[in-house]
Amino acid sequence: MKTKSTNIKYVFITLMAGILFFSCNEFLAEHPTGTLTDEAQITSIPGGVALATGAYRALPDWTGGGNVWGSSLPGSLEYPTGKAYAQYMGSDLWKYETDIMDGTHPYFTTIWNNWYRGVRDANLAIKMLPGVTQMPEADRSKYMGEVRTLRAFYYFCLVRLYGDVIANTTVLQNVNDAQQPRTSLVNIYDKIIVPDLEFAVNESNLQDTRSTDGRVTKHVARAILADVYLTMAGYPYQEARTDTTKKWCETGSWAMTEYPVNTPSAKELLQKAKTQLDFLYGKYPIGNFSDLNNPEMDNQGGAIFQIQYASGIRDNGLIVHTLPLSLQISVFDVETGTFIPSTEYLNSYDPADIRMQERVYFYSSDTKAAKYDPNESPAPKFATRYLQKYYDKDAIKRSARSGLNFNLYRYADILLMQTEVNWALSRLGVSIPGNDIIKGINEVRTRAGLPSFSAEGLTLLDIMSERAYELVFENKMLWDQRRTRKALVDGSGQFTSIENFVGHQPVNFNFEFSNKHLLSPVSGTELDNNRKCTQNFEWLPLQKGE
Repeated sequence: MKTKSTNIKYVFITLMAGILFFSCNEFLAEHPTGTLTDEAQITSIPGGVALATGAYRALPDWTGGGNVWGSSLPGSLEYPTGKAYAQYMGSDLWKYETDIMDGTHPYFTTIWNNWYRGVRDANLAIKMLPGVTQMPEADRSKYMGEVRTLRAFYYFCLVRLYGDVIANTTVLQNVNDAQQPRTSLVNIYDKIIVPDLEFAVNESNLQDTRSTDGRVTKHVARAILADVYLTMAGYPYQEARTDTTKKWCETGSWAMTEYPVNTPSAKELLQKAKTQLDFLYGKYPIGNFSDLNNPEMDNQGGAIFQIQYASGIRDNGLIVHTLPLSLQISVFDVETGTFIPSTEYLNSYDPADIRMQERVYFYSSDTKAAKYDPNESPAPKFATRYLQKYYDKDAIKRSARSGLNFNLYRYADILLMQTEVNWALSRLGVSIPGNDIIKGINEVRTRAGLPSFSAEGLTLLDIMSERAYELVFENKMLWDQRRTRKALVDGSGQFTSIENFVGHQPVNFNFEFSNKHLLSPVSGTELDNNRKCTQNFEWLPLQKGE
């Protein structure tokens, strides 16, 4: 028997798949011409809902594969941090470790295409929703808030990975419209991301409540907006805004390392982030650790915004990559062992941390799946620890189908952002009560069974370490490294220090990070198709003639 939340997910994902297909009578009433274009007349309520829902359909691709056996797109956001391990070379972690990765790899072409497909779907909905005349204005405003939030989120992901990107807020009319140069990341933030999110929070008719079905609410928009403001208060925004005509991404002329950044702009953005984080504070439970791998807790507990999956309809593709390589502990046809924290990362946890206890965040042993061993006897001893937080037991032991949602934002992240924002403001001369600085991080540590911090002794190392411990392999660390330009140094029982990202050498890498690694390579497919697009500093492939 499906739970209420599961039923909601099935309905939601069915809608996502059906942007072009409304119910029979309603669909026919639209007098279709065979393809949906921005010139179509969509006036019915179901048509408007489908338009808005279409903007979500790129999200489930987040956990997709990288077109190579053993590779996953979430892995591509962990490998460049230097804190990942893979048991199978086909995942291409070794290309990051030896600095021979380039923009022709599906890790960059697929993600670029996925996120721009989301932008395209959002642009179509934004253009057409005003014409859905049968829909009440309040509902049109709500759906406009949803799709503008989603467009902002897709662009937020794009600029964090690639820097300057193609700015497109309209529906392209012909192939020539796709020939566009990259736009300064400052303008992408200032003219697209922030206005979209501020509209959603301040003007739209979105409900100012939690999301119970994966659709955007004001709580979701507030969480993303807080993250955007915090990121803008750091890098590369603060450096790029000093000269928006300079081709920072192509020349790699990055030099700033101070964090928090001491500028009036950074201080103002931190204050804005604080407003959103303070609003969300206390409105969610921090939840149980077991909530993270329990599909029955999807969209509940500390979940704020999750990518929606439903077993057998749209499965979470990440699960198989978190399993030990070919140990037959699951009913999946393959077990790739390619989405694993490095041993050095794991060793940097405090042994007293509850998250390190067996089957909390990690596990080190398991039984054979019944399909290989009816007695389900113990599997061979693991060489390392694997991620329990993605251990969907029903999928692993019975169905090979996972409906486990993927967290984009959860309450623990809000608590840690709140601490960082308040700490940064205090460092910049703003008077912040001590309890406001430490309350978020201490709630996270209390759940983990660790001692509390004092406001006077709190450091950036403490804050970034706690983010690494709590949000391990939730695709957060890469963004943290880039916006702070700092990297954690692995140790025993703790991260030993935090140092400048440029010059940092991860344990298993054979080179030090340079200005090149502050961004990722632009998609080689985009360079082939768009002759006005150029490549980032020192990355390949180059645009022809570049």
